[in-house]
Amino acid sequence: MHGMAKIFSLVLLLVTFLVSCGTVEDGRYRDTELLERPPTVAVDKKAGESLQVDDSVIPRKKYKSGLGDDVYMPVSTSAKLKIKQRIDDAWYTLNLALKQSEIKITDHERDKGFYYVSYNPGTFFEQMTGFVDKKHNEQNDAIYLLTVKEDGAETEVTATVANPSEQSSAGKNGAHGGTEEGAEDLMQQLYKTLRDDLKEE
Repeated sequence: MHGMAKIFSLVLLLVTFLVSCGTVEDGRYRDTELLERPPTVAVDKKAGESLQVDDSVIPRKKYKSGLGDDVYMPVSTSAKLKIKQRIDDAWYTLNLALKQSEIKITDHERDKGFYYVSYNPGTFFEQMTGFVDKKHNEQNDAIYLLTVKEDGAETEVTATVANPSEQSSAGKNGAHGGTEEGAEDLMQQLYKTLRDDLKEE
């Protein structure tokens, strides 16, 4: 009987100890503000099964080969494209695209948003076969004006034929007059480079 009382008192002591341990509050486990939180998952009630991840707080990766859908050509004209970047980033991006397309920049005015470029779309045969006489092409290049301007959160780039005085001052090796078709071709080439082939230096 004495042994039972001893066991009972030990159990009672153990229970009291456990209860007292459970009531001790540790401030480290109450403040959860500094814990990392996963992205919010929104359930589309119509689809039922499809889930969308809110990645607005996840930093976007830099482009590895092209901007993809972050560049597009409005339906209204083929001598214009839009880049989904602020003007300072788009200016740098366009500069990369011109270099990677091997389109010669003859002059630029950053404060006005102007790039003067020397460009010759070449003949249909040259474009289809890839056979280009670079020396011959440079002698037949025309000067085009690329105008870069802010359009809300995007940047708009348009190509036009530079006026004769701009062509004579920028093109010193007999640049001929450009054409609207040449400006459109220039924009098509830049669009393909920006969308599919642009690589960060």
